Amino acid sequence: MMLTRCLITGTLTGGLALSVRNWVTAAILPRRYKQFRDSHAVVEAIRANVSGNDIYTAPQGLFVSVSLRSRLQSFGACIAGQLVVEFAVALGLSLLVLLTPLRSSIHAAGFLGLAGLIAGVETHVPNWNWAGFPTSYLLAGRA
Repeated sequence: MMLTRCLITGTLTGGLALSVRNWVTAAILPRRYKQFRDSHAVVEAIRANVSGNDIYTAPQGLFVSVSLRSRLQSFGACIAGQLVVEFAVALGLSLLVLLTPLRSSIHAAGFLGLAGLIAGVETHVPNWNWAGFPTSYLLAGRA
């Protein structure tokens, strides 16, 4: 019973903290992606040269993630999907803390922070290193 209560509390608290952090970060930091000068021309050129949603590259240094669906989707559905992801992450981190011998809050926070930093390196650095993503992408992924 105590284990279940800790898991639920950790998931709800962590999910809420992640949600607030993401909203604050989005409000404070500059937008991660810049707009094309002539977006219509770029969209038409890309659509003419792709077969569907995927990641495309060119030897000249272009790297494009293509989603052919309109970005004008339901704001509520996007928020709901993001909340599901954030609470799933909080659940996973809560399980990680419960399965380790750490019982001090500060040690658990340090452990999870270090785990997040290490996982973030594997998530973002290979794209920066191998695919030539800009350093701004790498830094934005750390926020």
